[in-house]
Amino acid sequence: MGALLAALACIALPGMARAERVTVTGQTQAVVVSPLSVVKVQDLDFGRIVPRPTAGTVTVDTVTGGCVVTGAIMQVGTCRLARFDGMGTKNMNARISLTSVVDLTGPGQTMVLDNVILGPNSTISLTGNSNANGKGVGLTKGGNGARYSITTNSGIYSLYVGGRLNVNANQAPGVYTGSISITVQYQ
Repeated sequence: MGALLAALACIALPGMARAERVTVTGQTQAVVVSPLSVVKVQDLDFGRIVPRPTAGTVTVDTVTGGCVVTGAIMQVGTCRLARFDGMGTKNMNARISLTSVVDLTGPGQTMVLDNVILGPNSTISLTGNSNANGKGVGLTKGGNGARYSITTNSGIYSLYVGGRLNVNANQAPGVYTGSISITVQYQ
């Protein structure tokens, strides 16, 4: 009897056999850059922040894109550098200016984004005096409007931007937004 049931289980009965089909979709992205242009590819993201009774900061590291936290606040989720892509020609000079301080507004007290700088992994090279105006690292080298040179053979380059978000004590929950601007003057 057991052998008979096993044999029947192996026989496909009409209407009982069915094929299942599952479809999954994913996102795709392409960045198209026209000559002498700059486009935003990715926003600067500080992840999710848990406020505390004392203030703190979250900095998106300009090399790794990871988060560095100071103070009692907690940060969870992924941080990301802002990314802008542009196109000129190899060895073309460009002056780059970037918003260095931004207010992020939302449901609570305004948070200040400062130390907004161009990361050293950007595919464009600083030319001239790297310590002009007594500034530190990144875009602030040479001050806003510093001269860079496009070094890629294709003329397409990427600019990676990080910064430090100052989180107030007991910051109200919600989404906070602000805008950073980058200006490239091709020469």
